[in-house]
Amino acid sequence: MFDAALPTVGFMPSGRNVRSYGGVEWTKTGHDLDRVFERDGIAYGAEIKNTLGYIEKEELEVKVAMCHCLGLRPLFIVRMAPKSYVNFVEQEGGFTLIFKYQLYPFGAKAFADEVRSKLRLPTDSPARIEDGTVKRLLDWHVKKLKKAGG
Repeated sequence: MFDAALPTVGFMPSGRNVRSYGGVEWTKTGHDLDRVFERDGIAYGAEIKNTLGYIEKEELEVKVAMCHCLGLRPLFIVRMAPKSYVNFVEQEGGFTLIFKYQLYPFGAKAFADEVRSKLRLPTDSPARIEDGTVKRLLDWHVKKLKKAGG
């Protein structure tokens, strides 16, 4: 869903399951980045997690190190993250986009509603990502551009 949502605000996909970028290859671990998105000459190494649990701290640190190695700005698109993770990513020059709900495919609304009702978990089955969600990333990106330019 984020593959479709991010281009609506100008973040264009340029890689999937990425271990190399710009002629540089990540060889320290077997990890890869889910996506690379580009906008305004800035490339983002994106990790997308639609799980109820948090990304493991070690994996978060590896993905940030990968981004630095490959010349990418870290971008974590996650259902939820502890404040310490958000702060770490921000200190490393990146952004954490939190979307709150575990997303099920469009058309699975009845199932998502049942999971939410019975297990009291934040689930949804939207047709698309809300504009406000991707606008948070766009606003942060534009703010960083302005800061870098002046």
